[in-house]
Amino acid sequence: MRNLFPSSLASPAGKLALSLLFAAHPIIPGTNAFNFPSISSPNLNLEPLGRVAFAGDFDSISLYQYEGQNERSSSGHGALLSRFPNGVFATLDETDADVKAMCPYERDGRVRIVFGGNFTSVGNKHTPGGIATIDPNDGTVEAMEGLNGSVNALHCDSKRGQVYVGGSFSGGNSRNAIVWKGGWNNMPFEGFNGPVHSIIEAPNGKIIFGGEFNGLGGNASAPAHNNTQVMPIGSANLTAPSSSRRDDLSDPKNIVCKVDPATEGPKSTWLLADDTPGFWRADFGFGFEPTKLRLHNTKFEGRGTKTWRYTALPDGGIMNFSYVDPSGQKSYCDALCPLPEGNTTAQDFTFVNQVGMNAFKIDISEWYGQGGGLNGIELFQNDIFSFAINEFNEPKCGGVTTGASASLTGSWQATPSHGSNSQYLTANLLGPIDPSLNTVVFQPDVKQSGNYTVTIYTPGCLGDDTCRSRGRVNITGTMTKNANKPISSEFWQTNNFDKYDEIYMGYVDATNGFRPSVTLAPMPGQNGPLTFVAQRVRFDLENASSGDLNGLFEYDTESQTVNNDFSKSVINSAGASLGPRDEATITTLAADSERLFVGGNFSTSDGRNNIFAIGRDARNPSSLTGNGLNSQVMTIHQNGSTIYVGGNFTNTQDNKTPGLNGIGAYSNNAWQPLGAGVNGVVMYIIPFSLNLTGNAAEEVLGISGFFDRVNQFDNNAAFSVENSAIWVPSQRNWLENLDLNAISMHGSLMTYTNIPGSDRLFAGSVSSQSLGASGAVALQYGNDMSLAAFPADMNDVGQQTSTRKRALVEGQNLTTTGVQVATFYKENDMNKTILGGHFRATGVDGQNITNLLIIDGKDGDKMSGFGDELDSNSTIAALGMLDNILYAGGAVTGRVNNVRIMGVVAYDLTSNRFTGTQPPALQGTNVTVNAIAPRPKSKDVFVAGRFQSAGPLTCPSLCVWNTERNQWNSPGGDISGTITSLTWISDTRLLIAGNITAGNNVTKILSYDSTNSQFQEIAGASDLPGPVTALTPATSDGAQIWAAGKASDGNAFLQRFDGNKWLPVNDLFSPGTTIRGIQVLTVTENHGQSELIDQGQDLLLLGQINITGFGGASGVLFNGTSLTPFLLSTTSDGRTGSLSQVFVENPQFFFSNPKKHLALGFIVLIALAIALALTFLLVVAGIVVEWYRKKAKGYSPAPTNYPDRMGNVGRLPPEQLFGSLAGNRPPAI
Repeated sequence: MRNLFPSSLASPAGKLALSLLFAAHPIIPGTNAFNFPSISSPNLNLEPLGRVAFAGDFDSISLYQYEGQNERSSSGHGALLSRFPNGVFATLDETDADVKAMCPYERDGRVRIVFGGNFTSVGNKHTPGGIATIDPNDGTVEAMEGLNGSVNALHCDSKRGQVYVGGSFSGGNSRNAIVWKGGWNNMPFEGFNGPVHSIIEAPNGKIIFGGEFNGLGGNASAPAHNNTQVMPIGSANLTAPSSSRRDDLSDPKNIVCKVDPATEGPKSTWLLADDTPGFWRADFGFGFEPTKLRLHNTKFEGRGTKTWRYTALPDGGIMNFSYVDPSGQKSYCDALCPLPEGNTTAQDFTFVNQVGMNAFKIDISEWYGQGGGLNGIELFQNDIFSFAINEFNEPKCGGVTTGASASLTGSWQATPSHGSNSQYLTANLLGPIDPSLNTVVFQPDVKQSGNYTVTIYTPGCLGDDTCRSRGRVNITGTMTKNANKPISSEFWQTNNFDKYDEIYMGYVDATNGFRPSVTLAPMPGQNGPLTFVAQRVRFDLENASSGDLNGLFEYDTESQTVNNDFSKSVINSAGASLGPRDEATITTLAADSERLFVGGNFSTSDGRNNIFAIGRDARNPSSLTGNGLNSQVMTIHQNGSTIYVGGNFTNTQDNKTPGLNGIGAYSNNAWQPLGAGVNGVVMYIIPFSLNLTGNAAEEVLGISGFFDRVNQFDNNAAFSVENSAIWVPSQRNWLENLDLNAISMHGSLMTYTNIPGSDRLFAGSVSSQSLGASGAVALQYGNDMSLAAFPADMNDVGQQTSTRKRALVEGQNLTTTGVQVATFYKENDMNKTILGGHFRATGVDGQNITNLLIIDGKDGDKMSGFGDELDSNSTIAALGMLDNILYAGGAVTGRVNNVRIMGVVAYDLTSNRFTGTQPPALQGTNVTVNAIAPRPKSKDVFVAGRFQSAGPLTCPSLCVWNTERNQWNSPGGDISGTITSLTWISDTRLLIAGNITAGNNVTKILSYDSTNSQFQEIAGASDLPGPVTALTPATSDGAQIWAAGKASDGNAFLQRFDGNKWLPVNDLFSPGTTIRGIQVLTVTENHGQSELIDQGQDLLLLGQINITGFGGASGVLFNGTSLTPFLLSTTSDGRTGSLSQVFVENPQFFFSNPKKHLALGFIVLIALAIALALTFLLVVAGIVVEWYRKKAKGYSPAPTNYPDRMGNVGRLPPEQLFGSLAGNRPPAI
């Protein structure tokens, strides 16, 4: 396995970081209830390439390892979540709104998970009432139908095989609380008069309900005044086919909304044709449940209706009525209802059953005189509604002087109901959205002051096909004359089916002419195009208080009756003692074996402020240290003897424990800050496991809510977040501060449950990948592939101007953030990693690094780079190196050494500073450099992009910087346009791609020969469907190439040039695909044969690749027939990420033989050994041959024994032989 960062990974911290990558499976111990089959690792031959890494615009990234992995976040609303073996959160099913509670329900040996919230659908399944079950064995979802509303809390009682459900709903004969035992069952007290937020089993075994209620469900209060609403029959579509033909007596509208119903005659009476039965019909644009019908019979000319019936439509049911007959007796009728003859007063008929309908008709079967007719009709309902479409509101007639109403600002259009309860208004908004310019103000006709529940109805998005464009709305309301500030709630409108949300529960004033109002407006900060809808608001008079209940209720499951003496319960009494009286809010309950903890929004004089505890056998509640907390508690998570508390507080009530900003722990009767908390409100605390040591998984806490910063504490700097962070209890620190390579998670976990014998199931809106890394990531390979982050933390610089964005898009299809281009540089004994793009980082001694970062592996991964010499809104899009000089290009502006920079800048990697001589600025409109390519074995640097000239030299789109003479040169030829890619395929041949004009010809790819400065079009390149944005050789000699881009219809294209013709890749990319980079990689095992690619190669595609039948991926592999996801990435705001480039240490080996080779050193040693062996064999062979030759010639060995070695010495004495050498002799004459 390649060691990418030797200095950092050799440290203990580095080894700890790698342990997270190599121990993927133990991240989640235990057995997973949901099976995620693993994906075979791609057989890529990466060893010859050395270090391998990827660059792009992302903040988290994963290898594609398990079926089901993807780049999508769990909608933006809600989802059921499990976890892949590598720790990444897996979406099981998406919901159209939040899942707020879940628990395991075991009955008859079968375990299912019950989950509830304010959703209306799970996947494609309609789940009315916001509650359903999922089977952990096969993922099957079943709706638990029968409730109307939303669920906030669940408690599964396995001992009794039942589920306690709380929320804001009605069902059976109960409100806001009910029990499921295979079907819905009422509890003895039939629920509560306000919403339930939490349910738990107390240490004493009883069930505790917490919420916003002050009475039980059976304690009803009758309206003090007539609280019925007049139906707007005048706005309905009225028809009467059998009407009289007499002028001014045939119009069915004559009898609706009359000032004086007793008035008769033309334009005031409706008559049937003489002696003819018939009907009068009204079709409404909304649904309703009428409670009373008032008919005024006519006596015009002795005519009148004698017998009639009321038919509800569209069901066609004949309704039953009760009425008072002329004798004063209560009577009933259905198909033959009477009207007295000649009566001068109205006859009231009360509906026996409340039935929903959107139309009705009055069928007249018998009449008085010459024919039937009516003088007036009125319809009433008890529901108090205000509709966005004003015609549906209560009419101001028949004695009604105020009536319900709605007022609009902005462009709202009426929309058909599409299966919803009523028609509604739609606003389609573009650009930055100003909430003040697009509002709907609802004003109901509330006749009686009292406690009301106010709900707002939102039509489903499936009917009008606006699910992808629906936005968020802010609902505000003024309910009392002297309200200090309006109520406010935020809601997504992305529900698949109709839903309603409770926006207020409390007192509504209807005195002295005051009228309550509710305003719907888009949430600020959104950008269109977005769709917003407005339908109706309902005010529902609540049940009265029964006394001595205030947000808490203890239920004894063994008793079938309720003791109304609540003072006998310590828990009930504890709630009753909270302030404000009858208005305390209990948001969360938690319990261990000894104590019940209660959190919410309340106060007392004995120190129970927003949180308190009740012991198992205690007779009184007890306050926590510091007299509780100084603001509302939203959630409590209990873990052993420690509770973690989240909310809107900043300290204890006595202000003696600073650092409790939104989050804190309570243990051993003492408060402990989690760091210094966050700068907002914590809503949820959810535990899950992470492997942080490589040995065993440990529990961490997912903290989420509404905050954008984790506060500084000790030596840990503050850091930015998007509403979530992870606390590591064992390290007493935030995961972000620990500098570990762990999973990345964005979004909110809202609830969880333990599954018996298996792993946890979660719910929330989460985007998760296996590694948190920004802009660049290294690929570790060997036995298993894994990813490692670079030792740098890069952040988004911020939004650029629209002009800069346009320049980049027109020059090359680049994003404006992240790393655009990168390279490893190891020449001249260097080891530097260079990253360029649009980002910011922090270098040595706090240096601000902008848009180009250099990591020096020879100096402990020391980070340096560009500072403030270049403008911060520059973007580096191209890099090139020659003789230790880095050339960086892109949308680059600034001043270096008091010299204006435009398009390209030079930087000395030896001295880590800008060179003294800079290339003169490029000229043109929206100058952008997209490619830099030094010519091999030369001093020329080719620079290409979108520009007209370089300094004073005219060389549009392509110019050559000579480093010896420090001057721009023209490459020759007549080309212009936009160039996106330069690739040298030999020392003298360059491939040029983009949208290019050569002479009078428009083409996409050219070949350039530097020996003769000639350009030549690649055959057929002009017929490619759009500009080329990515190009790579398909063969080692460059004779064949791959090209990708975006066609004129906006769809991506990919084609291979085989040397003669272009071969397109068809039907593999879905709309929205953007290909930013392509590269041929060899494989270790051949795949199936294809005319598009060699069997020993895969093509790596980078960008935002939408695969048909799969979805998005940032990197995919193409084997000639199919696409396989390889890399998945996301950004910090939950968007899909994008990769731009793969960069490697040894790019010259992209086309290396995939078969195994020995290292070069071993090859040299083996060659030397072979040479020595051959030399030895040649010498031995020579000796043998020579011996044989001598023997064949008869040679015999010379004598070597001399018995008288001194015998000849006496014959010639040595002094005579050498005497002449003893001294100097006279010269010869």
